[in-house]
Amino acid sequence: MDEYIIDDSSLIGNPADYIQKDYSIRVGVVRQHVYYSKSQETRYIVEVWKNNRIYPMTCIRSSKFGGLYNYEEFNLRGFEVGESPSSDGNFKVIPGDMVLVAASSGDSREGIIIGSLNHYGRDEILPPNGDIAYISEFNGIQTMINKDGEYRVTFKGIQENIDKLKEPPNGEPYPVAQHNNDVGFSYYQFNKEGSYLLTDNANDELPQSIFVDKPNGKIIVTSGKTMLTINKEEESYEIVNKKTTFNSEEEWNLNTKKTVIKSEDLIDAEATDIKTKGEWVQEGNMEIKGNIKQTGNTDITGNFSTTGTTLLAGGQHQLVYDILLTIGTGNKGAPVISSHILLKTVNTKAT
Repeated sequence: MDEYIIDDSSLIGNPADYIQKDYSIRVGVVRQHVYYSKSQETRYIVEVWKNNRIYPMTCIRSSKFGGLYNYEEFNLRGFEVGESPSSDGNFKVIPGDMVLVAASSGDSREGIIIGSLNHYGRDEILPPNGDIAYISEFNGIQTMINKDGEYRVTFKGIQENIDKLKEPPNGEPYPVAQHNNDVGFSYYQFNKEGSYLLTDNANDELPQSIFVDKPNGKIIVTSGKTMLTINKEEESYEIVNKKTTFNSEEEWNLNTKKTVIKSEDLIDAEATDIKTKGEWVQEGNMEIKGNIKQTGNTDITGNFSTTGTTLLAGGQHQLVYDILLTIGTGNKGAPVISSHILLKTVNTKAT
């Protein structure tokens, strides 16, 4: 009956002295995250293995920065617990984020996530030769810095088999991440020379990219086999492509000292009114279909053939007199300049 006798509290020590404190640091796996609307804070339920049993710890995360304006926030991935105990204590076949937790004020039920660990089910990527100095990946975005300080961010896209991580653990290893090559693996990077590259890294061997070549002072824009090169030293543009189209609704102006146009096949110009100023030198044959109105001097040193109406006005060249001698004169024998002459074919050569 002694168990029913209440001892005098003044004769025993403080009961709090008998409550065991836990100041250990343990490895756990995040099972879920919960947002408390009242306190507007996120808590993480971490599954910890201790003394051959599993117990949950409600934890807060630590961050790189803890100021009012300097901060870091992120969510960790959880998993469905399931009913199979085959994965209990085997962190290699549990899909959640592996973390290192410390009890808060010695309370083993509340803790602080003080860091993350490499998941036991994932192989390390860092090569032993040290070529890669830093690498991380979050939700399909990979960040890497090599030993030369070159920086690259790669968009791999969300994993196609990410739903596998939502399946409850059953003691079997989880598959490696699978990505869609047609969507992912675009990246941008800075190299050790200070140049910058942005590319879609297309899987069809016709990538698109923008490359800022700092040492050579060039910007190269590439889309498949089309290329635009901007050279700041030469102050030049160079375009390599198959087709160029300008659509200017109101006006298009070209101001330059010299214009060179070369065409292996055809130059097709169409307009209501075409006007040119200055000296015009034509080499090769010219075919004109329609009327010609000439109001200035004409100097022809080769053959001239016309099958339309030609109006000649002004000048004293042999062409006019050859025509007049051939067909005669009007105006009582006086030459008639500025009259229409209908010719079938007249060939003449200036002397």
